Amino acid sequence: MKRALLTALLGAMSVLSIGSAHAAAVVNGDFEGGSLTGWYATGAFAGGSSTAIANAGNGYPALAGSQSALIIALSLAMLNENRTCADDIWNVQCPQPVPFSPSGAGAPTFFSQNVAGRFYRGGFIAQDVTVAAGDTLDWVSALFGEVSRGSPGSTGNVDNAFFVASNGSTEAVVDLRSNLSSYTFGQGGLWSIYFGVQQTEDPTIWSGLEVDSIVFRATEVPEPKTLVLALAAGGGLFWQRRRLRLGD
Repeated sequence: MKRALLTALLGAMSVLSIGSAHAAAVVNGDFEGGSLTGWYATGAFAGGSSTAIANAGNGYPALAGSQSALIIALSLAMLNENRTCADDIWNVQCPQPVPFSPSGAGAPTFFSQNVAGRFYRGGFIAQDVTVAAGDTLDWVSALFGEVSRGSPGSTGNVDNAFFVASNGSTEAVVDLRSNLSSYTFGQGGLWSIYFGVQQTEDPTIWSGLEVDSIVFRATEVPEPKTLVLALAAGGGLFWQRRRLRLGD
């Protein structure tokens, strides 16, 4: 009997250790479809191409698979009858647009006051996700141009590469020049996530950020029925041992 109960307890705890994981989902986090479907993408123009584009063999090797997202901060094009603020809203000559934000959350203050104390122009991709506390977002990234020569937290004429998570009351900023590649959410609920690159003082030296494999991994939690089974088996083992000590 004692051996049977012990076996049951170990079996229950084995299942308990596996748990049931559920995490938020990122839409099109691998960009393998060759598009930015599921992402809000914006940025200035560089050489006639959008600053937030899927890598399709355009000279930047994919970070994973065959496609990645490429975001570029550069806007040298002069406004004229063929290029206006309507189709190039992140041009340095145009009023700064309101960045993407989820319902009721509001735009992150990062886009008007960054670590260098100034925001010039840049580009980013963003989407809304619903997370549980403890969910962790992972990604891979690479830096190009001026931003690749910057140091984390530095100010002055060095562009920024960033990850931002915002839910309207909490705003987290990860400096991607530090080579960090994950962020854990301390609160559950609706969040906006952003990956981007931005100019800080000049629009003449380009900066680029490539991102890929953006995916959540969840904190594993036990299913209620598994927890009950483990507790029941443990309780049975306790009472069996007690009976043996009492000579029943």
